[in-house]
Amino acid sequence: MRLIDALFACTLENPPWVSFLEAMEQYIPCHHATLVLRKPRSGDPGVLVTLEGHADAIVALQERVFEASPFLELPEGEVCILSRMMSEAELADRHPGYYEYLHTYGQVTDLIGLDLAEPVTGMIFRLRGARREGEPRFGEREQKILEALAPRLRTAFAIYARFAHQQYQLSVLDDAAEQLAVGCLVLSQDGRVLLKNAVADRWLAQQDGFRLWNGVVRCLDPQSERLLRTTLAAAAASEGPGDAARSFRIRRGGERHWSVLVRPYGVRAALGEKTASAVLLLVRDADQKPEVSAGVLVELFGLTRAEAVLAARLTNGESLTEAAQSLDISRYTARAQLSAVFAKTDTHRQPQLVSHILNTVNSVWA
Repeated sequence: MRLIDALFACTLENPPWVSFLEAMEQYIPCHHATLVLRKPRSGDPGVLVTLEGHADAIVALQERVFEASPFLELPEGEVCILSRMMSEAELADRHPGYYEYLHTYGQVTDLIGLDLAEPVTGMIFRLRGARREGEPRFGEREQKILEALAPRLRTAFAIYARFAHQQYQLSVLDDAAEQLAVGCLVLSQDGRVLLKNAVADRWLAQQDGFRLWNGVVRCLDPQSERLLRTTLAAAAASEGPGDAARSFRIRRGGERHWSVLVRPYGVRAALGEKTASAVLLLVRDADQKPEVSAGVLVELFGLTRAEAVLAARLTNGESLTEAAQSLDISRYTARAQLSAVFAKTDTHRQPQLVSHILNTVNSVWA
């Protein structure tokens, strides 16, 4: 029961899975309990979760030993035991590098493992445990424990995988907003902040034209404050996210302004029962020309990194010859990359490409 409790509780921990691995080592029992979230590959150390004290063994596995391991890829959903797959003599003969690794790090004589695939995200979870010299090999008892645990492991892995996938998507969107210098906030009808990205957080802290007051966004200029309240109320009263966006400006110091786009945003279960309506605010510096960077163009048009770097230089005013020289590539290579950019952006000439990129970058405010 403690093992099952730890399994689901650990998905909320930071880092996750540690308490489950601790419980697994005690209940199975075993040593070196490890969860592989992404297997090592050449040039990629992968992502492995293990307990403190195993760092040297994990580094060695990530750097070189994974290539020699007969226990890295197991049949999906099947509990496997190394000593049942091959004898110690066979392991030493067929996989001498891996055999030496097991005995160098912890005098390991047996392994137990289970691989489970999560179909929605494509993640594969690889759970491993070890027995040391002088301890009995894994047997039917340990196999039955993991087999009985497998359905719950699938559920816990699915919860974690889908949450991690959503977090990754959010991080990509947040990075794009950072590069485009767009502050994103989700507000309740009265202006209370429900969600915000890092750009908005930074601008609120500067208190340049607007700020947080008891968790509510307030404009420092009275006219801008009235506009904000009126626009929030109108957006909150709209039918839903498909309704037209509203835009206005927030006065800052001097003659500067923030451009604000307001859209109705559907209330989600995650916002809680007290939130009757929600509004999305997109904020940018009205006086700042949007920066066209390679990262932005990769996100917007699906360009390769090399194509995006070239397109960004052209958009920022360089000629094709100047861009080729500054990137230390031949004009032939630059023209080939430009042709690929034309195809991906559905443009045919350089001025048309530049105009299309600038219009697309600005279209978030259309």
